[in-house]
Amino acid sequence: MTPSGIVTLTSDFGTADGYAGALKGAVLERLPGARLVDLSHELAPGDVTAASHLLARAAPLFPPGTVHVAVVDPGVGTARRGLALRAGPQLFVGPDNGIFGGALEALAETPVIHVLENRSLWRASVSPVFHGRDVFGPVAGFLASGGELASVGPAISAAELVRLSAPVPSPVAGGLRGEVVHVDRFGNLVTNLRAPDAAPASLEVAGHTLPLSRTYGDVAPGRLVAVVGS
Repeated sequence: MTPSGIVTLTSDFGTADGYAGALKGAVLERLPGARLVDLSHELAPGDVTAASHLLARAAPLFPPGTVHVAVVDPGVGTARRGLALRAGPQLFVGPDNGIFGGALEALAETPVIHVLENRSLWRASVSPVFHGRDVFGPVAGFLASGGELASVGPAISAAELVRLSAPVPSPVAGGLRGEVVHVDRFGNLVTNLRAPDAAPASLEVAGHTLPLSRTYGDVAPGRLVAVVGS
């Protein structure tokens, strides 16, 4: 696979403390010409599920050979593994805590997975509480520069990945019952119902029955609306 030189960054670091900047520096130290794209650094601290949903939405849109670094890592420094993996044309680097499950489902590809054990690819001094800077960032720069995935450490099977227990819609009389899995910055309640499931029906939310609309503008201002997300 030809590297794109693009490295995306997803974290719960925020932008006030310099942690996101340090992660960028670690990537650029290994690949000074990398094109860095911030997907988000404003995820709630430790919200692995939100990070998984974000990657599922964004990663498939990037050019082949893009490396996606995801660091929402409440288990940093523990026995949890660090991973680098390929799914279709995309590469991912981060903790083995379920964070990549959404992207793997969206890409619908059998991943090739390697555990990060080759310490020569890490920074010389590794903090047990900042693997984003000291492990994941340098490995991402190595892969984005054309480094071989197999060089990072031994392979494992997809069955060995940690998985999040994602809620799935359940059948009820007359339809399906879903759950709200995310609230975005616009206040949209994002559910786990798929468009093919929901498209023929209305939705009942907190006692309100909402016919499925095409756009937000199909209802009067201030009214609740149900739409198929993008």
